[in-house]
Amino acid sequence: MCISNETGSFLLSKGLKMRLSRVHTRFFRSFNYDYELRAKENSQPRSWEDGNPAWYPFVRVDLDPEITAIVGANEAGKTQLLDAIEAALTGSPIRRADLCRYSDVYSVMSGSVRSPEFGATIVPDESDDLSFIPDVDRTREFSLYRPGDYPPFIVQNSERIDLDQSQVADLTSMLPKIHRLKTNLAIPASVSIAELIGEPRMPLHDRAARTGLIARLIGLGAEATPEAAGSAVLPSLVVGSGATNEEAERQRRAEFELARQLLVDTARIDPRIFRELRDAIDSGREGEVEALVGGMNDAIRQNLNIQRWWSQDRDFDLMVEAREYELAFTIRDRTAARYSFDERSQGLRFFLSYFVQLTAHRINNTKPDILLLDEPDAFLSSTGQSDLLRILHDYALPEDGGPRSQVIYVTHSPFLVDKNAPHRIRVLDKGSDREGTRVVRDAANNRYEPLRSSLGSYVAETAFIGGQNLFVEGQADQILLAGISSWLVRKNGTTVGALDLNKVTIVASGGADSVPYMVYLARGRDSVKPPCVALLDGDSSGRNAEKVLKKGEARKKRILKDEYIIRLDTWGRESDLALGNQINVMEIEDLIPIQVAHHAALNYLARFSDLSTLDVSQFTPLSIESRLIESDGNVWEALKSDYIDCFPDEHIEKAGFAREVVSLLSNSDSVGGLNELATNFTSLLSYLSSVLDTAASEEARDLDEDRLTRAIEIFKSDHKNGMRKFEAVKLLKDINSALESTEYGETMSIRIGRISREFELADISNPNVPNFENFRDAIISLQSHRRLAYQDDTLRDPAAEFIKPTNGENI
Repeated sequence: MCISNETGSFLLSKGLKMRLSRVHTRFFRSFNYDYELRAKENSQPRSWEDGNPAWYPFVRVDLDPEITAIVGANEAGKTQLLDAIEAALTGSPIRRADLCRYSDVYSVMSGSVRSPEFGATIVPDESDDLSFIPDVDRTREFSLYRPGDYPPFIVQNSERIDLDQSQVADLTSMLPKIHRLKTNLAIPASVSIAELIGEPRMPLHDRAARTGLIARLIGLGAEATPEAAGSAVLPSLVVGSGATNEEAERQRRAEFELARQLLVDTARIDPRIFRELRDAIDSGREGEVEALVGGMNDAIRQNLNIQRWWSQDRDFDLMVEAREYELAFTIRDRTAARYSFDERSQGLRFFLSYFVQLTAHRINNTKPDILLLDEPDAFLSSTGQSDLLRILHDYALPEDGGPRSQVIYVTHSPFLVDKNAPHRIRVLDKGSDREGTRVVRDAANNRYEPLRSSLGSYVAETAFIGGQNLFVEGQADQILLAGISSWLVRKNGTTVGALDLNKVTIVASGGADSVPYMVYLARGRDSVKPPCVALLDGDSSGRNAEKVLKKGEARKKRILKDEYIIRLDTWGRESDLALGNQINVMEIEDLIPIQVAHHAALNYLARFSDLSTLDVSQFTPLSIESRLIESDGNVWEALKSDYIDCFPDEHIEKAGFAREVVSLLSNSDSVGGLNELATNFTSLLSYLSSVLDTAASEEARDLDEDRLTRAIEIFKSDHKNGMRKFEAVKLLKDINSALESTEYGETMSIRIGRISREFELADISNPNVPNFENFRDAIISLQSHRRLAYQDDTLRDPAAEFIKPTNGENI
């Protein structure tokens, strides 16, 4: 993707600074040279490239102006690409030791020793003062090359511009700065208060070290000699030495700095507070300690706003707890229970680490930069990766109007690939023998290969990864829906009017007759059923599949309701579409305007034949349209019939045609019919998105109903005659948690509060629940929560004042 003048103008119109649009490298580790370009017929070195004794083209990787996801198999060169970006922009590190070992230029002979070479193509901002390089046009992109041991130079408009050292230094200082996220760094479980104050950290500031020392002293017994006691104490007081301990200490210091960033830079806690906290702990002023810690937790909650980004628990809280010499980080979840970091998954600690690093960096850095991340998915769950993807999007395109930076990350995970933006994907592949790393072209348009080989399996091909699942008949449907949805998202800048492909999985079933079975595989074998919608054609096969879905399994509840079975002909008759008079919507291809279909079919033909040897004059939009009557208004049948008659030795198939339609959208704005195509697919995709959201809400509600039922049934089984208050409190928390996401959650939360007060569950002087029979009845009655919620809402309605409680507050 060469960034054109139009792209550059777009960036300038947004007030952005210099952007990196392409990175070039050769002879660098696995990046030997572009062997595909060199082997291409009629390709020649550019005027500024050295072609003696042989031409070795740079490997060029185009970068998105916002976010680029680098994917590829192991050893494909993904991490090396991040290093190449840094070397191209900063000039460091460029080391001979990194020269590609199997390159033709690798030599140890005098006069032939070379270093890796790098380049960066830059889109400048019109405000950038480049007057110190008189020959550079600051309104056009240029490439800065760093040819190993030789002086850097610029290429613009295929002309080479040599630079002196001062020009190189001045230009380098203007280029975007690099910020690398530390993806192997987690938030520590605790941090020394003394170290936060600025004093040296002692080994006994760590609780584990103190506990170990006490255990050793107790183990000595009363008869221990002073020498034995000294031998037991001394290891706890002396910081160890040696390579292993030095590395551990470096890691600990990095973790401490991260914790300091969290507390001071991000939560904005005044550093003087830590000294006051230590003084209060030393003096035993417990009330002041509690007040200071409470203030810190309020500051963390107010300034981090982590709940917005951690979708796994909206009631999640990160808190600190004061110990004798340290602040310990703890987690409070939706159950109000508190956990230490050691009691929670590694994923949460690393997610917090990434969030804090980015937040602190953004606070201290007010200029756009380039954020590099190397496999941040390693410690995160699939949901955590999706949450991180949202954070990275906000870093690149902040909604608060802050600096708009570039994000470039390496990943193995399909959950860190934004399926709404396939144009951001760059696929690297390792060639055979001495070929080295290559860039797979057209990876954005072909959404299924080569991502399959790079990621192992592609997320859009299974019903068991996506949160919401849309089942379609064939691969062509999948390609069109996914590709056109991504085009609309890019065109409109929003997922409104499209499918959010980060939460919707489009499943190609392999034919209409396979749709019922695929839906059964997704929903029929487990108590937790993912939300599913089936989209069927209006032909006989689609109608038969609809009958099977509506019939369901014998003696079992249907796996899909009527409202989640969509037939295109029925939907089309009820929708306002931009169609020709003769078109009858029966399948997805009928939503494609004739002009677009004609252009895509010619592109398909050009993939297999030389158009200059064929007479294409008879194959026109009008000739296709003339066949609509004989094809009953079916666009695909009319197109296919005309195509075969005009080109009898050729063929055309749906999936390939669908890919050409998607490719056409990405590369041309001059084709007629695009506005009509956008209208038709916006209508369909908006409808599908709405139905999928409804299905997801219903499944979430049913899941909450199941949780509520299980909680009450277990209570009825385990507590027939009495119950401890602490168990009753936990039961009410579980019930409230199951109801809180429902439309009547707030009302029922009030009722649960009444039960807690009526049966004095907060009074621990009496450990047992009083009036247990009444308590049991009150709990069981919560199963009728819809009626109770409606009743409570009515009682609070001023228009219903004539309805009075019959027994005080306990309705």
